Amino acid sequence: MEDQTNLEQMLSTARMILTVLEQQSAGYTNLTIPAHLKVQVEQKRQEVTSLEARLSQLQGKRSTSVPDNMPRHNDVFVGRKQEIARCLEALSPEERGWGVAIDGIGGMGKTSLALEVAHLARKQALFDAYLFVSAKTTWLSPEGVRQETLALSSLDSFCREFAKGLGQENIEKMTDATERRRALLDALRGRRTLLIWDNLETLNAEERDMIAEFVRKLPSPNKAIITSRRRTGESAVTIRLDRLLEAEALELMQAKGRKHHHLAQELKATKPGILTALYEASGGNPLALDWTLGQVAHKGYSISFALERLRNAAKSTDLYGFLFADAAQALSESDRTVLSALVVFLTPARSTALADATDLAITEIQVSLERLVTLSLVNELDGERFGLHPLTRTYIGAAVGGTDTVGTAPLASGIRFDSAAQRKVLRYWVDFAQKYGGYGKDAYQTHDKLEAEWQNLEGVATTLREIAGIPGELKDRQAAQMLIDLENALYQFLWSRGYWDERVRLGEWRYQAGKALSQWSDAGWGAYNVAWIHYNRAETDRAASWAAQMVEAMERGGSRRDKAVAIQLQGNIASQRKNWIEAERFHQETLAIYRELEDEECEALALNDLGSAARSQGQYDRAESYFKEALAIAIKLGLKDQETYLSGNLGLLALDRDRPTEARSWYKRELDLAQQVGRQDLVATAQCGLARVLEEEGHYAEALPLALAGLEIQERLRDQSLDFSRQLVERLRRKAKIE
Repeated sequence: MEDQTNLEQMLSTARMILTVLEQQSAGYTNLTIPAHLKVQVEQKRQEVTSLEARLSQLQGKRSTSVPDNMPRHNDVFVGRKQEIARCLEALSPEERGWGVAIDGIGGMGKTSLALEVAHLARKQALFDAYLFVSAKTTWLSPEGVRQETLALSSLDSFCREFAKGLGQENIEKMTDATERRRALLDALRGRRTLLIWDNLETLNAEERDMIAEFVRKLPSPNKAIITSRRRTGESAVTIRLDRLLEAEALELMQAKGRKHHHLAQELKATKPGILTALYEASGGNPLALDWTLGQVAHKGYSISFALERLRNAAKSTDLYGFLFADAAQALSESDRTVLSALVVFLTPARSTALADATDLAITEIQVSLERLVTLSLVNELDGERFGLHPLTRTYIGAAVGGTDTVGTAPLASGIRFDSAAQRKVLRYWVDFAQKYGGYGKDAYQTHDKLEAEWQNLEGVATTLREIAGIPGELKDRQAAQMLIDLENALYQFLWSRGYWDERVRLGEWRYQAGKALSQWSDAGWGAYNVAWIHYNRAETDRAASWAAQMVEAMERGGSRRDKAVAIQLQGNIASQRKNWIEAERFHQETLAIYRELEDEECEALALNDLGSAARSQGQYDRAESYFKEALAIAIKLGLKDQETYLSGNLGLLALDRDRPTEARSWYKRELDLAQQVGRQDLVATAQCGLARVLEEEGHYAEALPLALAGLEIQERLRDQSLDFSRQLVERLRRKAKIE
C-alpha cells in the first residue's frame, strides 16, 4: 500500500520541478525548444499526472484522472490467494519483469483472476491507469456458455484501444501501426499503467509473438497482465492456473446459492458425496461449476441431474465446445494420438510409457507433449509426468468414442480422435497385466508392479466393458476378449492384496463377456471369482447363486478340471452351511478327480478343504492328517501361498487342542509367509491367531494391538471371521483393563 504522505511529498516535488522546466522552455518557441528539454517537460507532466491519479485513489476518489475501463467486478470470487500474491509481487516496481502471464485451460478463471488482481492493485494505488482489452468476451446465460470473438485480432488493434483508454486520440488516429506502437510506448514513459491483455489465444501465432515483444519493451514501472490458454510469458512471472481447492469450490457453490433460492434448496438437500463428485467431475474448473449450478438455478434441475449432464460432453456442447473447440482445430495427428492415449492413463504418464503404448517415436511424443502443454490441454507435473484435466478427459473420451456432437467446430469439421490409438493403449495395459499378473507360485513377486498401476488397470477394465457393450448386446468382440484376458491376469492379485470388491466387479464382467462370446469356461471362471469372495465373506446364499452359474457354464464348455473346481466350490458352500455329509461327498469327489488328473497343486487344495471340514466337526486327528499331507505337497512344489494358509490352519487346530506353544509356532510361520506373498487376509488371520495365543498365556495388553491390526484388515475385506475377531478385541479390552 502506498503511503499518502510520501505520495504528497513526491507530487509536490514533481510539480516544483515541472514548474522549473516549464519556465526554462518558456524562453523558446516550439520550433527552437531543445528536444531534450521538450522530452523532459512531457515526461515530468506525465509523472505529475500519474502521482495525482495514484493520490486520488488513496483518498478514495474515483477521479477521471485515473483511466480505468475494467469491467464490473465478478459477483463471486473465491480462493486463489497464492496466485494473487504472486501476481501482486510480479506487478511491484521492484520486480524487473514486465508483469505476469496467466495461462490454463478455458474456464479456469484467468480473466477473473486478472481483474481481481487489478482491483486489488487499484485499492493499493499501485498504478495511475488500469486498462483492460479483450479479444473475446464470454458469459453464462440461462441457455449456457456464450462467447463473442471481437475485432481485436492484432497487436495494432490492442494498441488503439489502450491509446484510447489513455485519452491519446492523436495516437489512436495514426495510420502507421509501427509509429502507433512507438508513440504508445513513449506515452507510457513516466507513467505507471497496468495493461491487461485478455484472451490472447484467439490471435494467430505471429500477432501473439508481436505482443510478447511489445510488452518486453514496456517502460518501467508500467506492467502488463496477459491471459491466454496458450503458454507464453518470456521475461514475466508465469502462472499456470489450476483447479480450485475443494473447500474453495464448495464456498463458490454456497455463494451462488445465496443468489438463487432453488439452488440454495438443492445444495441443502444434496448429500456431501454428490457435491464432492461435482467438484471432481468439474476438475475444480470455476466455469464448469458455474455452468452446472446454472443448470440447477435457471432450469430447475437437481444437482445430480446437472452433474450427469456435466459428465456427458455430447449433451453439454456449449460448455465443451467453448473449452476445447479452438484448441482441437490446431492438433496434429500425433497430438490426437497422445491425447487418445492419455485418456486411458488415469495416473500421470511419462513420455517413455506413452511411446511404449502408442508405438510413436519418443521424439514425436516429446514434441506433441510440449505443444499440448502450450495449448493447456495437458498438464506437466513433477517428475516429467503428464496428465489430463478431468474435463479434457471427458471431452477427448467422448471424441474417441465417436460422439457426433461433442463441442462444435472440431467434430463438425471431421476431426476425429484416434480410437485405434486408444485400443493400442488398452492392449498395452492388458499386456502389462499379463506380464506381471496371472496365477502361479511366484506370481506374488510382481504384485507390487500391479499395485503401483492399479488405478490405470481399473480404468482400462471399465473402458473395455463400455466398448464391449456388456451387459447387453455385444458391441465389440475384441474389447470383450481383452476384458477377459485382463481379469484372468488380475484375479489372483486382487484376492491377495485385498481388492475383494474389485475382484467381484471384474469377475462379474468376465462372466458377462464370456457369455456374450459363448466362451463358457471364461464365463464359469468369472462366476467362480465372484462366488469365492462371497464365500469368504460368509455371504453364503450369494456364493451359492454364483456357484450355480459356474456349474451351468462349466457344463456347457468347461474342462474336466474346470468342472472339478465347480464341485469343490459346492463342497465349500456345503461346509459353510454345516451340511457335512454333502460337503464330504463333494470334497472326496474333487480329490479323486485331481488325483486322476495328476494335479498335485489342486490335490493339496482339496486336502485342505477336507481338513477344514474335519476340524469344524471336532475330528482333530483326521484334520491334522489332511493338513500335513497338503503341506508336504505345498513345500515340495514351492507353493508359498498354500504353505501360508495351511500353517494358519494348523495353528488354529493347535488352539483347538489347547496347545498354545505349538499354535504360536504355526502362526508366526503364517505371518512371515503372508507378509512375503502379500496375502492381506492371511496377515490378519495370523495376527488374530497370535493374539489368541497371548490371550491363552494371560498377556492381554500385548495381545490387543495384534488383534486390532487383524481386525482392521478384516473390516476392510468384510472377512467371514469378522464377528469372531470383534469379539476377541472386546474380550481383550476387558481383560487388559483388569490386568
